[in-house]
Amino acid sequence: MNNFSPTSAAPRALALLFAAALFVAAHGARVAACAPAQSGRVPPKLQQPTPQPRQAKPAEDDDEEEEGESESAGSAAVVVKRPQSADPGTVLRKARYVFVRSDSAFVSGREVEASLQKRKEFKAWGMVVTRDAARADLVIEITRRPLTRRFTFTVIDPASLEVVASGKTRSVLFGKKIPNKIAEKFANRVKVYRPYP
Repeated sequence: MNNFSPTSAAPRALALLFAAALFVAAHGARVAACAPAQSGRVPPKLQQPTPQPRQAKPAEDDDEEEEGESESAGSAAVVVKRPQSADPGTVLRKARYVFVRSDSAFVSGREVEASLQKRKEFKAWGMVVTRDAARADLVIEITRRPLTRRFTFTVIDPASLEVVASGKTRSVLFGKKIPNKIAEKFANRVKVYRPYP
């Protein structure tokens, strides 16, 4: 049933071996040129040029060079200088523009803005609510602890990203609403450094 015979398979196997030997002979030189030898040497075509050490320029006068300045000042390394931290009292005294951000679905930033604008102190201090975070002198962030009735607010100086005041409040079923409580507590924190005129 099967017409396989060892005598007919032998010439085919020899032909395949011969073809493989020819292929290796023809393409083996290219493969050897592309692969580094086991000795670790790389063919000259594949070697990357070694960078030459930079010659340091002679300094004309070391006294003229400013402190902290280096020869690589024009390189890609950029040093970002953070603003110096300010006293929280100074920040709260000088603040004019206030930006409100709420991370809670239970209190909207607009409700807190309206409550702040209703406060006599807020108007007397000349404070203004802004919707432009880049222009703000103070950022009020409001969050709610999950599965609780506790709300926290944090007052941040956007220039230095430092917390200058904070507080927390709890919602009650009947009584003042959370936006009014946050506005009142914010005003009380500012009053410490900025008395009511």
